[in-house]
Amino acid sequence: MTSFEKTHFKIVGMYCSTCKPIVENQLRNIKGIKKIDINYMTDSVVVEFDPSLITKQEIKERLEKSGYKFVRVPR
Repeated sequence: MTSFEKTHFKIVGMYCSTCKPIVENQLRNIKGIKKIDINYMTDSVVVEFDPSLITKQEIKERLEKSGYKFVRVPR
């Protein structure tokens, strides 16, 4: 059985809902990503993922390809 983890990021510079798809596209169809929850009102991204297929650092690097800065929030 696959064990999924969650990682939390704070987004720097995302101010409206039209930015959400730009960020989502960086993680769409990536093996190991189960769920992406983006909330521009709280400047947050929560990614549920399979750590055997993708790392937190790889997720952060993919997110930053959207042009925004992401800071991982410890939970």
